[in-house]
Amino acid sequence: MRNKTSNLKTWLSLSAITFLILIIIFLGLPALFLLLRVPSFAIGDGALWILRWKNEADGSGISFNLLPLLIIAIVVGLVGLIIRSQRDHRR
Repeated sequence: MRNKTSNLKTWLSLSAITFLILIIIFLGLPALFLLLRVPSFAIGDGALWILRWKNEADGSGISFNLLPLLIIAIVVGLVGLIIRSQRDHRR
């Protein structure tokens, strides 16, 4: 039971840290895009779009979808957990 709790804590911490880092990166992008005068674009399509940047004469702004960012964070947490468990089994 202790091993499962440890694995859950590891997965949650990796996922939460990854999610927060992705949010911080996406929050910093508008300043960089405005500085570089990046034209409007979108990453992703349909329900799984990740990022939309609008830079037009009537205004600029950024919007991002939290669901794909959360999915990416969960996958990174799972990969980190798998790597950790394989490393522990080799010892």
